[in-house]
Amino acid sequence: MSVNAETNVRIAPCTLDALRRIMARRGTSRDETVRQLLAEHVTAQEQKHPEDRLTHISTVLRYPPPPRWRGDARKDVPLRVRAPHGLLERARAVSLRLPGQHPRAYRDYQGRMLTDAVTTAIAAAESFTDDFLTGLLPMLRHGAALGLWRLTMAATSTGPEKAWLVEAEAVRADLYLSNAPLTPDQEYTLRVAEILERDEAWHAADRFRQATGLARDYLTGHDARHWEQVLYDQAEAFNEDYQDRLQADDSEERRWRRRHGITSYDFTGRGGTAVWRAQRRADLEYFEEWLVKRTKGDPAAGVMESPGWLLRTPPTWLAHAPAQAAGQPPEPFSTWAANGRLLAFPYVGRQAFWPLLPTPGLGWQPVPGFEPVAAAAATLRPDQVLGFIEALLIDWNHTFAEEPSLRIALDLPADKARRFGFITAKEQHQIMAEARAITLENMDRFIDRVADTGASEIYLQRLKEARGNAREFHRLTLQYNKHKRPTFGVGRATWRWPGRTVAAEFVTGAPPDHLQWLATAAHRHSTLLLEQAMHEAWQCAFDQYGFRM
Repeated sequence: MSVNAETNVRIAPCTLDALRRIMARRGTSRDETVRQLLAEHVTAQEQKHPEDRLTHISTVLRYPPPPRWRGDARKDVPLRVRAPHGLLERARAVSLRLPGQHPRAYRDYQGRMLTDAVTTAIAAAESFTDDFLTGLLPMLRHGAALGLWRLTMAATSTGPEKAWLVEAEAVRADLYLSNAPLTPDQEYTLRVAEILERDEAWHAADRFRQATGLARDYLTGHDARHWEQVLYDQAEAFNEDYQDRLQADDSEERRWRRRHGITSYDFTGRGGTAVWRAQRRADLEYFEEWLVKRTKGDPAAGVMESPGWLLRTPPTWLAHAPAQAAGQPPEPFSTWAANGRLLAFPYVGRQAFWPLLPTPGLGWQPVPGFEPVAAAAATLRPDQVLGFIEALLIDWNHTFAEEPSLRIALDLPADKARRFGFITAKEQHQIMAEARAITLENMDRFIDRVADTGASEIYLQRLKEARGNAREFHRLTLQYNKHKRPTFGVGRATWRWPGRTVAAEFVTGAPPDHLQWLATAAHRHSTLLLEQAMHEAWQCAFDQYGFRM
C-alpha cells in the first residue's frame, strides 16, 4: 500500500465550494475526493499531446492573486492534499508552467503546477465561477494559454526584450527574402529570442493584470471559442497582433497602462535580467556543444560571453553522449558516473559524460583519479552539473585585452589558503590584519555618515561602543532607517588564488582533498559571479532603456 504524501495548495473560495459539491455527490471524504479527481485528471492529461492538455483560466491569470503587501488579507483559501507522491509528481508534470516560472523561486516567479492540477481537476468534474471569473472561458488548452501569455509578453515587453525580439524578426524577414544561410551572429540572435519567448520571462502582478485584460478581450462572449483557437494556432492573425503589440511605442504602452489600471512602475530591470538569462542559457547550449563535439585536435579554450570568462580544458579531456536505447542506461558510462569516476549532464534528450579519454583499442575511459573532483558535485542536481564543469574550466588569472566588467578571480579564505599550504602563517595573519583595518575604517565611515544625517546621540554612542565587534555593529546598522542607511561592509580575509583552472591543478597532481575543496570553492564563487552579472544586467537595462512616463 502506497504511503500518502501531504502538501497544501491555495485555491479560490468558489473552487473549494465546487469540491464540496463533488464530495456530497460522491459521498467521499475531502482527501479521498481530491485523490480521485487528481487520478482521473492525470490519466486523461497524460493521453493528450502537451499543447492539448487542459488548464483552468484562474491559474493562467494567477487568481486569486497573492497579497500585494505584507499583512494584507488573503483572497485564496488553503486546501490540504494527501495523495501518493508519485501521483503528485505526475500531476505536476502535466500541468501548465508559463515561461520563466519555476517550482521554487521568488514569489512572482513561482510556478503553481500542483494548484493548476487540483483546480483543473475540480473544474472538469464541477464548474464554478465568481465575480472575477464570470464570463471568462473556464478551460483552455495549454497551447492557447501559452499564446495568451505570448501576447501579454509582447504588450508588456521592456526595452531590452524588444531590442532582441525586434532584431530577431528582422533576421527572419531577411532570411525569408534572401534564403541565405544564417551567420553565427544571426543564429545566436534567433536562439536568444526563442528562449526569451518560450523559456524565460519576467513576472509581476502587473503582468498578470495585463493578461487578465487580454483574456477579457479574447476569451469572453460568443466568439471565445474561436479566439481560443486563434491563440492555440498562433498563425497569421495571431502573429500580426503579436507584432503590433511588440512594436508599439512608449505612448501606446502608456495608454495600455491607463486603460487597464496598471501602475507606472518601470519593469525594465526585470526585462534586462530576462534577456540575460536567455543569453546565459544559449551560451550554456554552445558550451555543451563545445564539450561534446570537441575532438582531440580542436581548440582547448573559448570565452563564455556571459559573464565573459575564459574556459580552458585539458586538450585530451573530451565528453561523449552515447546513443541510448529506450529505458536502458548507456553502459559502462552510467556505472562510471554512479561510482563517482566521472560526471553526467543532460544533453539533447539524453546524457553526456565527462571527462573521458579516447583510448586506442579500448574506446572511452574515465580520466584516472577524477573521483575527488566528482565527489564535490555529488549533491548537485543534474541541471547544475554543467555549471560545475564550467567552474572547473574557468581560467581565474587570464588577462583580457579588454577586461570584463566583473572581477574574475578566485578569492580563497585566508585560513583555507593556509591549511592547503598556499600561504604561510605570517601571510595569513597579515591578510587578517588588513581585513580588520578595512572593517574598522568602514565602521568609522558609517558612524560619520549617520551622524551627518541627524542620528540620535544614543544610537551614535551604541555604534561607537560596538566598534570592533563586526557582528554587533552590523546588527546595529540594520536598525537605522533603510532609506537613509549608508552602506557598510565587513572586510574579508581572502587571498587570490594564483592558479589557472581547477582542471589544470588536477593535471599537475594536486592532493585529492585539495582538489575536492578547490572544485567546491570554484563552483560556489562562479555561482556568485553569475548572480552579480545578472544584477549588473538589471542596472545596465535601466541605464540604456529606462522607461519614461
